[in-house]
Amino acid sequence: MEIRMKYRIVIPESKEQFLYLINQTTKELNIQNQAYRKTILASYDKENNVLEVSCAVGSMNGGGWEQFRATVESHDDSVVLEGEFMVLPYIKRGAQIFLIAMLIIGFLFSKGDPFLLGEILIIFVLPLLLLYKNLQKIVGNEEGRQLVLRYFENDLNGEVEVIGRKNRED
Repeated sequence: MEIRMKYRIVIPESKEQFLYLINQTTKELNIQNQAYRKTILASYDKENNVLEVSCAVGSMNGGGWEQFRATVESHDDSVVLEGEFMVLPYIKRGAQIFLIAMLIIGFLFSKGDPFLLGEILIIFVLPLLLLYKNLQKIVGNEEGRQLVLRYFENDLNGEVEVIGRKNRED
């Protein structure tokens, strides 16, 4: 069972000022920037009104494999973000491609022998499938999440609150 928390962050700025501050205090969120050390990365999609924020930490165990994805809503003189942490899309896509490549290699290597194909699927592909299914649990890192939440609290003077916990059965 996986517990996923949803957050509401209220920032006492106009939406234009908020987006300006995000632009000034972060770097662009992309795969090349993930090697930075303790840098906040962000991207804003104007079309869907979605903000994605991650912390690049320059190490495998530092928590830079997730992003905070939130909708941006303007209320009076403040901005409200509602969202949750999720796996970075290119990490998820890379895991999917690797799983598909292993399936194809397994089929080609077995040369039609059902016994050999079954062994390949059980020994190699089944663990990769379980790894992919539990990717959110594996890459989830409390240190990285806290760095992103502290960014909202300290740098943007936001008020962070947990608004929901979802228990998700896998």
